[in-house]
Amino acid sequence: MNRFFIDKTIKEDEEIKIDGKNFHHCIVVLKNKIGDNILIFDAEENEFFSKITDIKKNYMIIQVQYLRPKKENNEPDITIYQSIPKGKVIEEIIEKSVELGVKEFIPIISARTIKRSSEVKERWIKIIETATKQCGRSDIMRIDNPIPYEDIFANNNSGLKIIFYENSKNKITKKLFKPQKNISIIVGPEGGFTNNEIKLANDNGFLDLSLGSTVLRSSTALILSIGITKLICSS
Repeated sequence: MNRFFIDKTIKEDEEIKIDGKNFHHCIVVLKNKIGDNILIFDAEENEFFSKITDIKKNYMIIQVQYLRPKKENNEPDITIYQSIPKGKVIEEIIEKSVELGVKEFIPIISARTIKRSSEVKERWIKIIETATKQCGRSDIMRIDNPIPYEDIFANNNSGLKIIFYENSKNKITKKLFKPQKNISIIVGPEGGFTNNEIKLANDNGFLDLSLGSTVLRSSTALILSIGITKLICSS
């Protein structure tokens, strides 16, 4: 069933007018008709079963029918600090972060970052919204403006802090971790981190870990790091 994000708080039995891109995607692209059912989810992370009751030239009316029960979630809240890669790789990384359940995504500018952006791009927001609808999440991954590497460590209170580093001597084992509710993960650029950056992370409570002996693309490193961390740290 098709899902759409409505940026407001929704109530059961409410009648909602939907226009803009959601209307275009639902009616023009997906060819939904009056009487069809859709799912909508709101700013409070609630998901509702709804029905299309009327379609006009530029908008449609839906009737909210009932709240769907929330799925039990025992996974930790993960914040990703990702050094911005070159080209459009960042778009793939953002999409995969949504699919993997990342709570917050913060681009960083490290010493070997090639592409240096100072703000969140509109394209990134659209990717998050589209990926959220496709993967079935009921919350929207937060994304912040890029920050300097050093700013990661200001007021970071995560229960577990990890920086993945290709030259780390520390291997990932289940004995290292206990179930955690809040986890911060730093993922580097194609050129890796400098020794000074690793030392700064270690001095601020981040454990450096290796993802293996091969050199990984940024997107591959991100997927592997999140997958392993969730597997080990979920309660």
